[in-house]
Amino acid sequence: MCGMKIRIKKINPTHNNLCGGINTSYKNFMRICGYIEIFNPHKNNDVSYARSFDSGHFYPRFHIYIQDLPTQETEINLHLDMKKASYEGVSAHSGEYDGELVSREAKRIKNISDKFSLEKTVQHQPLGFKKKTSFWRKIFGF
Repeated sequence: MCGMKIRIKKINPTHNNLCGGINTSYKNFMRICGYIEIFNPHKNNDVSYARSFDSGHFYPRFHIYIQDLPTQETEINLHLDMKKASYEGVSAHSGEYDGELVSREAKRIKNISDKFSLEKTVQHQPLGFKKKTSFWRKIFGF
């Protein structure tokens, strides 16, 4: 089974950070969307992203796989995991692959990606402090 597929513009590499990893551009984008990066030890540590409904529990959660396309697009495969797989070694679980919740989440991610892709570069601004002007200089101008 596959989830709802969303196509977005490829993530601009200027959004990349310096911490290395699989693809930090996607990692940062997904973090902005409220997702965490997870690794599946049963599938060669495949990277996916999850966003839990309740911060105290891992399920239910939205679950995303990302795939680069040969075009200038990226495909996001989204579904809703209701609970963990019932049996060890079995990936089948109670999940939703379409429906209102999944559609709303897809629309939310698409809106964020549209805003994210509008930024052409990351503008780094130095952390500086404005030089203070003394009381007397303000009054007398010297």
